[in-house]
Amino acid sequence: MFSESSTAHARAVNLRPQPWRWGHPRVLVEHPDEAAGIAIASGLRFAGYSVAICPGPPGRGQCPLTGPEGCAPAHDADLAICCLGYESEAAREVLRALRTRCPNVPLLVETPPDMDADLLELLDGCHQLPAPATPEQFVAAVKSLLGTANEEGSNGA
Repeated sequence: MFSESSTAHARAVNLRPQPWRWGHPRVLVEHPDEAAGIAIASGLRFAGYSVAICPGPPGRGQCPLTGPEGCAPAHDADLAICCLGYESEAAREVLRALRTRCPNVPLLVETPPDMDADLLELLDGCHQLPAPATPEQFVAAVKSLLGTANEEGSNGA
């Protein structure tokens, strides 16, 4: 049974990118919806990938990736999935930062049906999935881009 303080603490904890725990191909999932991010991450983990989840820029705050220190999970990822919605300038800034600070990290972006010219230009060279994409579609796209983690001779660590 949880105490009232531990329950309050559990509610106050936000998703934060976690360090990579094992040697499988590393995928960063950026999704503002906690349940959707976890569903994508679960599918990827089941497929054998190491996954870090990030909810994207917090409220009106700055994403660490766009700040001076950067974001270790983004820099160390083998692929980043971005599902931040691109109506806000903060989400577009995260995508710009990923493109410039992590140029060798392939980006899989969930794209809205209607895109303006600036977003089309920003997405040039990114792998795209039309929104709303299912966790299964994300897993299939990652397998296509990185290969199947379970078949890459991973040690199961």
